[in-house]
Amino acid sequence: MRQPLLILALIIFLALAGARQPALAGLHPTLDLQNIGGWALALEALSFAGYYMYKNSPAQRTRGYEENLGPGEWYLAAYSGLSYLPAADWQAFKNEGYIPMKGRTAKNIFYQPGVTGGLKFGRYFDSLPWFGIEVETSLSRNNIRGNQGRISPLAPGGPNNLFGGSDWFIDWTMQTSFLVRHGFLKDKEVTFGRLQPYVGLGPGWEVVYATHDSAKNYAIEAQAGVRYMITENLGLFCEYKFSYQFAIEYQDLPAGKQVPATANWSFDLPHHRLVLGVSYHFKNLYGN
Repeated sequence: MRQPLLILALIIFLALAGARQPALAGLHPTLDLQNIGGWALALEALSFAGYYMYKNSPAQRTRGYEENLGPGEWYLAAYSGLSYLPAADWQAFKNEGYIPMKGRTAKNIFYQPGVTGGLKFGRYFDSLPWFGIEVETSLSRNNIRGNQGRISPLAPGGPNNLFGGSDWFIDWTMQTSFLVRHGFLKDKEVTFGRLQPYVGLGPGWEVVYATHDSAKNYAIEAQAGVRYMITENLGLFCEYKFSYQFAIEYQDLPAGKQVPATANWSFDLPHHRLVLGVSYHFKNLYGN
């Protein structure tokens, strides 16, 4: 019974991830649509997992549902690795106070490399063992060094740089991915193949936490990796992950540490991650 309990805990966590999103400073109507999007992804994860838990239940198997239909399988996975955010320009779209920041650009904001970690729950189908679907949640943290983000053109009486001191980002991601894999090195124990390169693509829902604000955003999520099955149930994988968030809004950021004015800034956030992980594969949720 350990497997169903672990999976149920993961499902509940994913559902709460879609529901408990922090509010942005200065709410606007589009946030209602964003909240709906977060709930939709959470419900998708619940529906996907709930259906297959039902189909693999002992009661359904006694009605003729076979336990091992083919080379497909379920899997749980955990990973950790490096997080990299490319340098970006930030655009001011609103300001409050006497320093006119609107329309100005903070140039070349560099993020320090950081760490990431996450959990996956997925299924490769028996009728199409090369095709799968997974739900995933992860956290990444990247710091921002101080004394950077030179403002152009300079505002009269304003600071030279947007960041006088250091800052940080924590990126919380929840995503659904559709996967395609191929199997090499087939044998009697792992009939699909021990060496499994794969690619995936799907929608994501991300929350970026920072010192002064947090922002919710849709994202495009992509991945490419290779897994090696040590045994029929245990695999190791290396994976490159990429996501892209459009027009993040970082609101009420002080325009310099000593300046009594705030501004709202907008920027895109491409995100590169390289991770190593371990996965556990099994035929049904209730053992065997």
